[in-house]
Amino acid sequence: MLGVGDRTQFYDATGALRDMIQSHILQTLALTAMEMPKDLTPEGIRNEKIKVLEAIRPIPVNELEKHAFRAQYAAGEIKGEKVPGYLEELGNNDSVVETYAALKLFIDNPRWKGVPFYIRTAKRLHEADTRISIRFKKAPLQLGQDGQQQNWLILGIQPRECIKMEIQSKIPGLDIATRTIQLDAANRQEGDESIDAYEALLLNLIEGDNSHYLHISEVEAQWRLVDPIIEAWAKDRKPVHQYPAGSRDPEASKVIFESEDQFWRYSIELGGDAH
Repeated sequence: MLGVGDRTQFYDATGALRDMIQSHILQTLALTAMEMPKDLTPEGIRNEKIKVLEAIRPIPVNELEKHAFRAQYAAGEIKGEKVPGYLEELGNNDSVVETYAALKLFIDNPRWKGVPFYIRTAKRLHEADTRISIRFKKAPLQLGQDGQQQNWLILGIQPRECIKMEIQSKIPGLDIATRTIQLDAANRQEGDESIDAYEALLLNLIEGDNSHYLHISEVEAQWRLVDPIIEAWAKDRKPVHQYPAGSRDPEASKVIFESEDQFWRYSIELGGDAH
């Protein structure tokens, strides 16, 4: 829900794609999609991450609008407080730097062939959270005349560390019908120690543990993927799509999805109890 604050000049030279996707989000994707490492050493894990990152199919710049979407937050309301838009904060209506960036990616290896990965980051959306949402394929046999929804696995990272599952279950009785049930497992429990992420990184550095630091091969693979997009967006000076601060994802971002029934995941709330 945060905006760029007093970092307007820095952010206008960076943008959401370069600021978050190039590093943090592609790392999250790699950890999600990598094969099981031969061991849990930093080198073992890193080797599998590098394989995934190098297998991501380059986005064709001539079809960029089908694979990448950008936007800027406009004036809106956050928790009852009116906030200005990005261009107002910047004081430059000509800026095309994105505060919202979304990509559709494919990993060209046997396990993930044909499976789209959707990643995005944004400022001033309706909620601030980090999550991994995995939708399972449709079951080959469907219960009921109208079929059934697909199952989901949600990994909550911030602000609530948890694992949630959304499962289609048959309703007890004679009729053949299903409903959605949710399983919620909180990873962090009362009394658990809370450590700042940067504090943990610094401790790793002091102890000589490089498992949470990027290898140059990871960095190079990530930049090879995003550099052509950054260059293409910088050349395209048309006004960028606007979304009201405090709103959900722009409907216009649907342009990158493979099918009509796909969109960003909201149904499982991470900030509170399961419903």
